[in-house]
Amino acid sequence: DLKYYEPKLAKDGPAMGKSIFAVLYARLGDADNAFKLFKESYVPNQQEPFGALSETGTSNHSYFATGAGGMLQTVLFGFGGLEITEEGIIQKNPILPVQWKSLTIKGVGVDKKIYRMENK
Repeated sequence: DLKYYEPKLAKDGPAMGKSIFAVLYARLGDADNAFKLFKESYVPNQQEPFGALSETGTSNHSYFATGAGGMLQTVLFGFGGLEITEEGIIQKNPILPVQWKSLTIKGVGVDKKIYRMENK
């Protein structure tokens, strides 16, 4: 289904669509496609001078919190493998892009857990 719907995303569309696809690819173990869509979800939408995200790459209206939230979800729930369950927050099958050496997620949940992942 992802391969069917991915081409239907607007090329200059809002940031959050591609970030959700990135989460799904990461959860499927496809770090390459996850990283590609992760970058496409925010790099074209960064606005000068501080890199704040706008809804689209051609928009002059920033800050687009939904796009930034999608980017954060890709890191936490995609690459980081975090999942919210009835028992609390757990980590399942984290996967890092080859371009990253490591990822550390700190202060998770009421017990402030730390999750560390490394590419070998």
